[in-house]
Amino acid sequence: MIYAIITLILIFAVWIILKSLTNKFGKDINEFYEPFRKQNSDSFLGDVDFSDGNYVLYIKHKELGEFAVVNKESLKANRDSLKVKVSWANYLPGEGNRSFGVMLFKDNKLIKRRNGGVFKIFEIGNLKQGSVSVKEHRLNAVKRDIQNRIDSLNASKNIFIISQSDLPKEDKEFHFRIYFPSIAVPVTRGKDDNGYQRILTINGIDYSEWQNGKDNGFDEKWTTQIDKCIKMKAGGITDFDVSILNGTLSDAYLFDVSQDWGELHSTDHQILYLKDFMYYHYQAYIGANKEDAEKLLTIDYSDCISETDRNRPKLIAKMKDLVKQSTKPSLSVEKGEVGLSDYKDSVTKSKTLYEQKYQLNWLEIENEPAGNTVYK
Repeated sequence: MIYAIITLILIFAVWIILKSLTNKFGKDINEFYEPFRKQNSDSFLGDVDFSDGNYVLYIKHKELGEFAVVNKESLKANRDSLKVKVSWANYLPGEGNRSFGVMLFKDNKLIKRRNGGVFKIFEIGNLKQGSVSVKEHRLNAVKRDIQNRIDSLNASKNIFIISQSDLPKEDKEFHFRIYFPSIAVPVTRGKDDNGYQRILTINGIDYSEWQNGKDNGFDEKWTTQIDKCIKMKAGGITDFDVSILNGTLSDAYLFDVSQDWGELHSTDHQILYLKDFMYYHYQAYIGANKEDAEKLLTIDYSDCISETDRNRPKLIAKMKDLVKQSTKPSLSVEKGEVGLSDYKDSVTKSKTLYEQKYQLNWLEIENEPAGNTVYK
């Protein structure tokens, strides 16, 4: 509700500003505002010249359902009867399905549309009479299947493409991810006025500065190192894409790996958190053709980040100290009996390749009343 109120206030403020500018600058501001006014005017077919092509109108109405008008004479006769104006309320959150409205196709190409969930005006005259049944279809598939379907659809006059994903020319549709082990970055903490521990510095840099990207080249260093390592290991495979991403975790707790809910507790019954570090998790997103992607997936990337570089020895020492303070001091960190939540200690990869998928949306006229012909 609060978002709706804020949105209404913003809309009202914009209206006041535009009105004041109109009063002040007169003609100039009216000329500036005219394109928007035309776009949201009541008439939808008023500026259409039906003599310059074959037109089909699609209507999706909350009460009357969805149908298409393929008879040009009917469109001409209802030029002034079809009135569609979207309400401002359409842009408020929580207004539901916004696919209702109208779309106009010329020679099977979508040239204009007006859709929404809430309308001030939605009058269609007698366009429902003599209309034809139509159904919307959607295909979510890989590049070759999308292209094949587009080719087959373009051969039909009763098919109208609403939208389609851009299909890249490059053949790099096969992807996988490499997940690198966590990098433990030292932090310092201090208590605020409420007694909560807050991060003060990361890698010796003020927390707010670090958050604003002033990390003394930390992220650039790791992104570059991982990128170079992958490309070096790829050898003769050069035509592939690499994107390096990262995420962080600021707190992690110790747990007994032999138990499902095995958080380690201190002697005063508090969960033991290792708060000396922030943990960075880097991953690489690889895209290539099928043959190269299969080869790249089999490569061992485990030595792209060394244990020393990611501060693993210091981390292990801190974990051992904390285990000694727990109610299970006999657990061994070296033997892998103690884990650290959300901490990755090895390189993992996608188990299989993922082939990029795209979307295609179209309308298909299913049947027509007797005597009615498409584009008549």
